[in-house]
Amino acid sequence: MAATKNTRAIENADLVRNAESRRSKVLAQTLAKVQEGIALDDAAGNIRVFGPWARELHYVNQHIAVPQVEVDKAAEAYNDVANHLVKKLKWPNEAIKVLPQGSTSTQTLIRSPGNDKFDIDAVCQVDISRISAQDPMRFFKTIGDALTEYSATAKKRCWRLPFNGERFYLEFTPSVPLEKASSQDLDTMAPLYRPDQEYIGTALAVVDTPTEKWKTSNPAGFTKWVDDTSKRKLIRELIAEAADSMGKSASNVSPVPDQDVNISDTLRVAIRLFKRHRDMCARRSLIGKEFQPISIIIVTLLTQCYAGLHDLGRSYSHPVQLLVELAELIRDMVPEVDGEFRVDNPTVPGENFAERWNSDAGQRQTTFRTWCDILAADMRTILAAQNEQEIRSRVRDVFGCPPDSSRPNGSGGSGGTKTAHRPPPPAPITSGLA
Repeated sequence: MAATKNTRAIENADLVRNAESRRSKVLAQTLAKVQEGIALDDAAGNIRVFGPWARELHYVNQHIAVPQVEVDKAAEAYNDVANHLVKKLKWPNEAIKVLPQGSTSTQTLIRSPGNDKFDIDAVCQVDISRISAQDPMRFFKTIGDALTEYSATAKKRCWRLPFNGERFYLEFTPSVPLEKASSQDLDTMAPLYRPDQEYIGTALAVVDTPTEKWKTSNPAGFTKWVDDTSKRKLIRELIAEAADSMGKSASNVSPVPDQDVNISDTLRVAIRLFKRHRDMCARRSLIGKEFQPISIIIVTLLTQCYAGLHDLGRSYSHPVQLLVELAELIRDMVPEVDGEFRVDNPTVPGENFAERWNSDAGQRQTTFRTWCDILAADMRTILAAQNEQEIRSRVRDVFGCPPDSSRPNGSGGSGGTKTAHRPPPPAPITSGLA
Protein backbone atom coordinates (compact mmCIF):
# COMPACT_ATOMS: atom_id res chain seq x y z
CA MET A 1 0.00 0.00 0.00
CA ALA A 2 2.86 2.37 0.85
CA ALA A 3 4.34 1.79 -2.60
CA THR A 4 1.00 2.66 -4.20
CA LYS A 5 0.73 5.88 -2.19
CA ASN A 6 4.30 6.86 -3.08
CA THR A 7 3.69 6.18 -6.77
CA ARG A 8 0.51 8.27 -6.74
CA ALA A 9 2.33 11.13 -4.96
CA ILE A 10 5.04 11.13 -7.60
CA GLU A 11 2.46 11.09 -10.40
CA ASN A 12 0.47 13.97 -8.91
CA ALA A 13 3.60 16.04 -8.33
CA ASP A 14 4.73 15.42 -11.90
CA LEU A 15 1.35 16.51 -13.26
CA VAL A 16 1.58 19.75 -11.28
CA ARG A 17 5.18 20.42 -12.36
CA ASN A 18 4.19 19.95 -15.98
CA ALA A 19 1.19 22.27 -15.58
CA GLU A 20 3.34 24.89 -13.84
CA SER A 21 5.85 24.86 -16.69
CA ARG A 22 3.11 25.61 -19.21
CA ARG A 23 0.88 28.05 -17.34
CA SER A 24 0.30 31.67 -18.17
CA LYS A 25 2.10 34.21 -16.02
CA VAL A 26 -0.63 36.85 -16.43
CA LEU A 27 -2.87 35.57 -13.65
CA ALA A 28 0.03 35.23 -11.21
CA GLN A 29 1.09 38.80 -11.93
CA THR A 30 -2.46 40.06 -11.33
CA LEU A 31 -2.54 38.13 -8.07
CA ALA A 32 0.75 39.69 -6.91
CA LYS A 33 -0.47 43.22 -7.65
CA VAL A 34 -3.67 42.67 -5.72
CA GLN A 35 -1.78 41.25 -2.77
CA GLU A 36 0.49 44.28 -2.68
CA GLY A 37 -2.42 46.70 -2.90
CA ILE A 38 -4.93 45.35 -0.43
CA ALA A 39 -3.09 43.83 2.52
CA LEU A 40 -4.50 45.50 5.66
CA ASP A 41 -4.03 44.84 9.34
CA ASP A 42 -7.12 44.07 11.38
CA ALA A 43 -7.55 44.81 15.09
CA ALA A 44 -5.78 41.60 16.04
CA GLY A 45 -2.80 42.45 13.89
CA ASN A 46 -3.49 39.68 11.36
CA ILE A 47 -2.95 40.46 7.70
CA ARG A 48 -6.30 40.50 5.89
CA VAL A 49 -5.57 39.90 2.23
CA PHE A 50 -8.40 39.38 -0.25
CA GLY A 51 -11.12 40.02 2.33
CA PRO A 52 -13.70 41.38 -0.19
CA TRP A 53 -13.04 38.50 -2.62
CA ALA A 54 -13.28 35.95 0.20
CA ARG A 55 -16.63 37.32 1.33
CA GLU A 56 -18.12 37.24 -2.15
CA LEU A 57 -16.82 33.76 -3.05
CA HIS A 58 -18.11 32.61 0.33
CA TYR A 59 -21.51 34.01 -0.68
CA VAL A 60 -21.39 32.13 -4.01
CA ASN A 61 -20.52 28.89 -2.24
CA GLN A 62 -23.60 29.29 -0.05
CA HIS A 63 -25.85 30.39 -2.91
CA ILE A 64 -25.09 27.39 -5.15
CA ALA A 65 -25.59 24.83 -2.37
CA VAL A 66 -28.71 22.70 -2.64
CA PRO A 67 -30.94 23.83 0.27
CA GLN A 68 -30.74 21.33 3.10
CA VAL A 69 -34.53 20.92 3.17
CA GLU A 70 -34.35 19.52 -0.37
CA VAL A 71 -31.42 17.25 0.45
CA ASP A 72 -33.32 15.91 3.47
CA LYS A 73 -36.39 15.24 1.34
CA ALA A 74 -34.30 13.38 -1.23
CA ALA A 75 -32.67 11.39 1.56
CA GLU A 76 -36.10 10.29 2.79
CA ALA A 77 -37.00 9.06 -0.70
CA TYR A 78 -33.62 7.35 -0.94
CA ASN A 79 -34.35 5.41 2.27
CA ASP A 80 -37.89 4.56 1.12
CA VAL A 81 -36.54 3.04 -2.11
CA ALA A 82 -34.04 0.94 -0.17
CA ASN A 83 -36.76 -0.39 2.12
CA HIS A 84 -39.05 -1.03 -0.85
CA LEU A 85 -36.32 -3.02 -2.59
CA VAL A 86 -35.74 -5.25 0.42
CA LYS A 87 -39.46 -6.01 0.74
CA LYS A 88 -40.11 -6.42 -2.99
CA LEU A 89 -37.26 -8.83 -3.61
CA LYS A 90 -37.79 -10.66 -0.32
CA TRP A 91 -34.06 -10.82 0.16
CA PRO A 92 -32.52 -10.88 3.65
CA ASN A 93 -32.10 -7.36 4.98
CA GLU A 94 -28.43 -8.03 5.74
CA ALA A 95 -27.81 -9.03 2.11
CA ILE A 96 -28.41 -5.50 0.78
CA LYS A 97 -26.57 -2.29 1.53
CA VAL A 98 -27.40 1.06 -0.06
CA LEU A 99 -24.85 3.86 -0.10
CA PRO A 100 -24.56 7.25 -1.82
CA GLN A 101 -22.09 7.94 -4.59
CA GLY A 102 -21.17 10.82 -6.88
CA SER A 103 -21.46 14.49 -5.89
CA THR A 104 -23.72 13.78 -2.91
CA SER A 105 -21.11 11.43 -1.51
CA THR A 106 -18.15 13.79 -2.07
CA GLN A 107 -20.25 16.73 -0.76
CA THR A 108 -19.82 18.69 -3.98
CA LEU A 109 -23.49 18.77 -5.02
CA ILE A 110 -24.55 22.15 -6.44
CA ARG A 111 -27.76 23.71 -7.72
CA SER A 112 -28.26 24.14 -11.43
CA PRO A 113 -28.40 27.73 -12.70
CA GLY A 114 -31.40 26.72 -14.81
CA ASN A 115 -33.69 25.47 -12.02
CA ASP A 116 -33.15 21.86 -13.14
CA LYS A 117 -33.60 18.86 -10.90
CA PHE A 118 -30.57 17.58 -9.00
CA ASP A 119 -29.68 13.92 -8.80
CA ILE A 120 -29.00 11.64 -5.86
CA ASP A 121 -26.70 8.81 -6.97
CA ALA A 122 -26.88 5.59 -4.99
CA VAL A 123 -25.38 2.12 -5.16
CA CYS A 124 -27.40 -0.97 -4.29
CA GLN A 125 -24.73 -3.35 -2.99
CA VAL A 126 -25.85 -7.00 -2.86
CA ASP A 127 -23.94 -9.77 -1.11
CA ILE A 128 -23.96 -12.55 -3.73
CA SER A 129 -22.80 -15.09 -1.19
CA ARG A 130 -26.36 -14.79 0.10
CA ILE A 131 -28.14 -14.02 -3.16
CA SER A 132 -27.74 -15.66 -6.53
CA ALA A 133 -26.60 -12.91 -8.89
CA GLN A 134 -24.08 -14.58 -11.14
CA ASP A 135 -25.63 -13.43 -14.43
CA PRO A 136 -24.99 -9.65 -14.62
CA MET A 137 -27.87 -8.81 -16.97
CA ARG A 138 -30.36 -10.92 -15.03
CA PHE A 139 -29.18 -9.26 -11.84
CA PHE A 140 -29.59 -5.79 -13.41
CA LYS A 141 -33.08 -6.60 -14.68
CA THR A 142 -34.15 -8.07 -11.32
CA ILE A 143 -33.38 -4.75 -9.61
CA GLY A 144 -35.14 -2.80 -12.36
CA ASP A 145 -38.26 -4.97 -12.20
CA ALA A 146 -38.44 -4.36 -8.45
CA LEU A 147 -38.41 -0.61 -9.13
CA THR A 148 -41.26 -0.61 -11.67
CA GLU A 149 -43.53 1.26 -9.27
CA TYR A 150 -41.04 4.15 -9.36
CA SER A 151 -41.19 4.36 -13.21
CA ALA A 152 -37.54 3.36 -13.39
CA THR A 153 -35.79 3.61 -16.76
CA ALA A 154 -32.55 1.84 -17.64
CA LYS A 155 -29.32 3.70 -18.30
CA LYS A 156 -25.84 2.36 -19.02
CA ARG A 157 -25.13 1.11 -15.49
CA CYS A 158 -28.04 2.32 -13.37
CA TRP A 159 -31.79 2.75 -13.11
CA ARG A 160 -33.17 6.30 -13.07
CA LEU A 161 -36.16 7.06 -10.84
CA PRO A 162 -37.75 10.38 -11.92
CA PHE A 163 -39.79 11.30 -8.80
CA ASN A 164 -42.14 13.51 -10.82
CA GLY A 165 -43.13 16.67 -9.00
CA GLU A 166 -40.01 16.66 -6.81
CA ARG A 167 -36.82 18.70 -7.09
CA PHE A 168 -34.66 15.59 -7.46
CA TYR A 169 -34.34 12.25 -9.16
CA LEU A 170 -32.50 9.10 -8.07
CA GLU A 171 -29.97 7.12 -10.07
CA PHE A 172 -29.70 3.64 -8.60
CA THR A 173 -26.74 1.40 -9.56
CA PRO A 174 -26.97 -2.35 -8.85
CA SER A 175 -23.66 -3.83 -7.69
CA VAL A 176 -21.96 -6.64 -5.79
CA PRO A 177 -18.84 -6.42 -3.60
CA LEU A 178 -15.89 -7.32 -5.79
CA GLU A 179 -14.49 -9.60 -3.11
CA LYS A 180 -17.69 -11.67 -3.35
CA ALA A 181 -17.50 -12.11 -7.12
CA SER A 182 -16.50 -15.52 -8.41
CA SER A 183 -13.16 -16.11 -10.14
CA GLN A 184 -15.14 -16.73 -13.33
CA ASP A 185 -16.73 -13.28 -13.06
CA LEU A 186 -13.37 -11.67 -12.32
CA ASP A 187 -11.87 -13.26 -15.43
CA THR A 188 -14.50 -11.55 -17.60
CA MET A 189 -13.34 -8.11 -16.42
CA ALA A 190 -10.55 -6.25 -18.16
CA PRO A 191 -7.30 -6.90 -16.23
CA LEU A 192 -6.56 -3.17 -16.19
CA TYR A 193 -9.77 -2.55 -14.28
CA ARG A 194 -8.74 -4.32 -11.11
CA PRO A 195 -9.07 -2.07 -8.03
CA ASP A 196 -6.21 -0.15 -6.46
CA GLN A 197 -4.98 -2.10 -3.42
CA GLU A 198 -5.40 0.90 -1.13
CA TYR A 199 -9.15 0.93 -1.79
CA ILE A 200 -9.80 -2.74 -2.52
CA GLY A 201 -12.05 -3.18 0.51
CA THR A 202 -14.76 -0.97 -1.03
CA ALA A 203 -14.44 -2.11 -4.66
CA LEU A 204 -17.62 -3.20 -6.45
CA ALA A 205 -18.64 -5.00 -9.60
CA VAL A 206 -21.36 -3.12 -11.50
CA VAL A 207 -23.22 -4.19 -14.62
CA ASP A 208 -22.02 -2.59 -17.84
CA THR A 209 -25.11 -3.09 -20.01
CA PRO A 210 -23.47 -2.29 -23.40
CA THR A 211 -21.05 -5.21 -22.92
CA GLU A 212 -23.42 -7.23 -20.69
CA LYS A 213 -20.51 -7.89 -18.33
CA TRP A 214 -19.38 -6.93 -14.86
CA LYS A 215 -17.15 -3.85 -14.56
CA THR A 216 -15.11 -2.68 -11.59
CA SER A 217 -16.25 0.46 -9.77
CA ASN A 218 -15.33 2.01 -6.44
CA PRO A 219 -17.49 5.02 -5.50
CA ALA A 220 -16.73 4.69 -1.78
CA GLY A 221 -13.00 4.49 -2.52
CA PHE A 222 -13.20 7.58 -4.74
CA THR A 223 -15.04 9.48 -2.01
CA LYS A 224 -12.38 8.47 0.51
CA TRP A 225 -9.65 9.64 -1.86
CA VAL A 226 -11.26 13.09 -2.16
CA ASP A 227 -11.88 13.23 1.59
CA ASP A 228 -8.32 12.19 2.46
CA THR A 229 -6.89 14.76 0.06
CA SER A 230 -9.14 17.56 1.34
CA LYS A 231 -7.70 17.11 4.84
CA ARG A 232 -4.19 18.02 3.70
CA LYS A 233 -3.32 21.57 4.71
CA LEU A 234 -2.16 23.98 2.05
CA ILE A 235 -3.19 27.20 3.81
CA ARG A 236 -0.72 28.37 6.43
CA GLU A 237 -2.16 28.59 9.95
CA LEU A 238 -5.41 27.06 8.76
CA ILE A 239 -7.99 26.66 11.50
CA ALA A 240 -10.52 24.06 10.40
CA GLU A 241 -13.88 23.59 12.04
CA ALA A 242 -15.44 20.17 12.45
CA ALA A 243 -18.49 19.51 10.31
CA ASP A 244 -21.74 18.52 11.97
CA SER A 245 -22.97 14.98 11.53
CA MET A 246 -26.31 14.20 9.97
CA GLY A 247 -27.00 11.61 12.63
CA LYS A 248 -27.40 7.87 12.57
CA SER A 249 -29.22 5.73 10.02
CA ALA A 250 -30.17 2.11 9.54
CA SER A 251 -27.10 -0.10 9.28
CA ASN A 252 -27.94 -1.23 5.76
CA VAL A 253 -28.60 2.28 4.41
CA SER A 254 -25.75 4.79 4.55
CA PRO A 255 -26.96 8.40 5.02
CA VAL A 256 -26.70 11.02 2.31
CA PRO A 257 -23.93 13.36 3.55
CA ASP A 258 -24.86 16.88 4.62
CA GLN A 259 -24.26 19.18 1.63
CA ASP A 260 -23.69 22.30 3.74
CA VAL A 261 -19.92 22.18 3.22
CA ASN A 262 -17.95 24.14 5.77
CA ILE A 263 -16.16 27.07 4.16
CA SER A 264 -12.89 25.79 5.64
CA ASP A 265 -12.84 22.95 3.09
CA THR A 266 -10.81 24.58 0.30
CA LEU A 267 -10.76 21.62 -2.08
CA ARG A 268 -14.50 21.02 -2.01
CA VAL A 269 -15.22 24.75 -2.29
CA ALA A 270 -12.99 24.88 -5.38
CA ILE A 271 -14.81 21.90 -6.91
CA ARG A 272 -18.19 23.50 -6.30
CA LEU A 273 -17.19 26.94 -7.62
CA PHE A 274 -15.55 25.53 -10.74
CA LYS A 275 -18.51 23.23 -11.49
CA ARG A 276 -20.79 26.26 -11.19
CA HIS A 277 -18.53 28.25 -13.52
CA ARG A 278 -18.70 25.43 -16.10
CA ASP A 279 -22.50 25.40 -15.83
CA MET A 280 -22.68 29.15 -16.38
CA CYS A 281 -20.37 28.93 -19.41
CA ALA A 282 -22.65 26.30 -20.95
CA ARG A 283 -25.77 28.30 -20.06
CA ARG A 284 -24.29 31.39 -21.73
CA SER A 285 -23.26 29.33 -24.80
CA LEU A 286 -19.58 30.10 -24.21
CA ILE A 287 -18.94 26.34 -24.45
CA GLY A 288 -21.05 23.60 -25.99
CA LYS A 289 -23.13 21.73 -23.44
CA GLU A 290 -22.72 18.46 -25.34
CA PHE A 291 -18.94 18.53 -24.93
CA GLN A 292 -18.57 20.34 -21.60
CA PRO A 293 -16.20 18.73 -19.07
CA ILE A 294 -18.05 16.20 -16.94
CA SER A 295 -18.01 16.61 -13.18
CA ILE A 296 -15.93 13.48 -12.47
CA ILE A 297 -13.11 14.94 -14.58
CA ILE A 298 -13.24 18.30 -12.79
CA VAL A 299 -13.26 16.59 -9.38
CA THR A 300 -10.39 14.26 -10.32
CA LEU A 301 -8.16 16.97 -11.81
CA LEU A 302 -8.69 19.39 -8.92
CA THR A 303 -8.03 16.67 -6.35
CA GLN A 304 -4.89 15.56 -8.19
CA CYS A 305 -3.72 19.17 -8.43
CA TYR A 306 -4.42 19.83 -4.76
CA ALA A 307 -2.59 16.63 -3.77
CA GLY A 308 0.33 17.41 -6.09
CA LEU A 309 0.76 20.90 -4.63
CA HIS A 310 0.81 19.36 -1.16
CA ASP A 311 3.32 16.69 -2.21
CA LEU A 312 5.57 19.42 -3.58
CA GLY A 313 5.46 21.22 -0.24
CA ARG A 314 3.60 24.28 -1.51
CA SER A 315 1.67 26.50 0.90
CA TYR A 316 -0.47 29.63 0.62
CA SER A 317 -1.21 32.52 2.92
CA HIS A 318 -4.84 32.79 1.83
CA PRO A 319 -7.38 30.50 0.15
CA VAL A 320 -8.03 32.95 -2.68
CA GLN A 321 -4.41 32.42 -3.69
CA LEU A 322 -4.98 28.66 -3.76
CA LEU A 323 -8.19 29.01 -5.78
CA VAL A 324 -6.32 31.14 -8.33
CA GLU A 325 -3.53 28.56 -8.46
CA LEU A 326 -5.97 25.73 -9.11
CA ALA A 327 -7.77 27.75 -11.80
CA GLU A 328 -4.47 28.43 -13.48
CA LEU A 329 -3.08 24.88 -13.37
CA ILE A 330 -6.10 22.70 -14.11
CA ARG A 331 -5.91 23.42 -17.87
CA ASP A 332 -2.63 21.53 -18.24
CA MET A 333 -3.29 18.69 -15.77
CA VAL A 334 -4.42 16.28 -18.51
CA PRO A 335 -1.48 14.28 -19.88
CA GLU A 336 -1.33 12.76 -23.35
CA VAL A 337 0.02 9.21 -23.17
CA ASP A 338 0.76 7.28 -26.37
CA GLY A 339 -1.38 9.71 -28.32
CA GLU A 340 -4.37 9.52 -25.95
CA PHE A 341 -5.61 11.97 -23.32
CA ARG A 342 -5.89 10.43 -19.87
CA VAL A 343 -7.65 11.30 -16.62
CA ASP A 344 -7.13 8.15 -14.61
CA ASN A 345 -9.49 6.85 -11.94
CA PRO A 346 -7.27 6.80 -8.81
CA THR A 347 -9.16 3.82 -7.37
CA VAL A 348 -9.46 1.66 -10.51
CA PRO A 349 -6.14 1.69 -12.41
CA GLY A 350 -6.60 1.64 -16.15
CA GLU A 351 -10.01 3.31 -16.19
CA ASN A 352 -9.79 6.54 -18.14
CA PHE A 353 -12.45 9.14 -17.32
CA ALA A 354 -11.40 11.03 -20.49
CA GLU A 355 -11.91 8.01 -22.75
CA ARG A 356 -14.42 9.87 -24.94
CA TRP A 357 -11.87 12.65 -25.51
CA ASN A 358 -10.03 10.26 -27.81
CA SER A 359 -12.93 9.49 -30.15
CA ASP A 360 -14.66 12.83 -30.79
CA ALA A 361 -12.20 14.58 -33.12
CA GLY A 362 -10.83 16.60 -30.18
CA GLN A 363 -14.08 18.40 -29.36
CA ARG A 364 -14.15 17.59 -25.62
CA GLN A 365 -10.48 18.40 -25.13
CA THR A 366 -10.89 21.70 -27.01
CA THR A 367 -14.01 22.58 -25.01
CA PHE A 368 -12.19 21.78 -21.76
CA ARG A 369 -9.32 24.11 -22.65
CA THR A 370 -11.71 26.83 -23.74
CA TRP A 371 -13.54 26.58 -20.40
CA CYS A 372 -10.25 26.70 -18.48
CA ASP A 373 -9.16 29.81 -20.41
CA ILE A 374 -12.48 31.50 -19.58
CA LEU A 375 -12.13 30.48 -15.93
CA ALA A 376 -8.64 32.00 -15.70
CA ALA A 377 -9.78 35.15 -17.52
CA ASP A 378 -12.75 35.54 -15.19
CA MET A 379 -10.46 35.20 -12.17
CA ARG A 380 -8.31 37.99 -13.62
CA THR A 381 -11.40 40.14 -14.11
CA ILE A 382 -12.51 39.53 -10.54
CA LEU A 383 -9.08 40.28 -9.09
CA ALA A 384 -8.77 43.45 -11.17
CA ALA A 385 -11.83 45.00 -9.47
CA GLN A 386 -10.90 48.07 -7.43
CA ASN A 387 -13.55 48.34 -4.70
CA GLU A 388 -16.01 46.17 -2.80
CA GLN A 389 -19.03 47.11 -4.89
CA GLU A 390 -17.21 46.28 -8.11
CA ILE A 391 -15.87 43.02 -6.65
CA ARG A 392 -19.36 42.00 -5.57
CA SER A 393 -20.81 42.77 -9.00
CA ARG A 394 -18.12 40.89 -10.91
CA VAL A 395 -18.09 37.81 -8.68
CA ARG A 396 -21.86 37.42 -8.75
CA ASP A 397 -22.03 38.01 -12.49
CA VAL A 398 -19.34 35.42 -13.23
CA PHE A 399 -20.99 32.74 -11.09
CA GLY A 400 -24.57 33.63 -12.01
CA CYS A 401 -25.73 34.77 -8.58
CA PRO A 402 -28.45 37.41 -8.12
CA PRO A 403 -26.87 40.79 -7.33
CA ASP A 404 -29.42 41.99 -4.79
CA SER A 405 -31.12 38.98 -3.27
CA SER A 406 -30.36 36.64 -0.43
CA ARG A 407 -29.84 32.93 -0.79
CA PRO A 408 -33.04 31.34 -2.17
CA ASN A 409 -34.98 29.00 0.06
CA GLY A 410 -35.59 25.90 -1.98
CA SER A 411 -36.13 27.57 -5.35
CA GLY A 412 -33.31 25.71 -7.03
CA GLY A 413 -32.92 28.54 -9.55
CA SER A 414 -30.26 31.13 -10.17
CA GLY A 415 -32.27 34.22 -9.45
CA GLY A 416 -35.93 34.36 -8.62
CA THR A 417 -37.87 37.20 -7.10
CA LYS A 418 -35.73 40.00 -5.75
CA THR A 419 -35.83 40.71 -2.07
CA ALA A 420 -34.60 43.60 0.02
CA HIS A 421 -30.82 43.83 -0.20
CA ARG A 422 -29.05 41.73 2.36
CA PRO A 423 -25.25 41.64 2.44
CA PRO A 424 -23.61 38.22 2.21
CA PRO A 425 -22.68 36.58 5.52
CA PRO A 426 -19.09 37.39 6.45
CA ALA A 427 -16.41 34.78 5.93
CA PRO A 428 -14.78 33.46 9.10
CA ILE A 429 -12.16 35.92 10.33
CA THR A 430 -9.53 33.29 10.97
CA SER A 431 -9.67 31.43 7.71
CA GLY A 432 -11.63 33.24 5.02
CA LEU A 433 -12.50 30.71 2.31
CA ALA A 434 -10.23 28.01 3.67
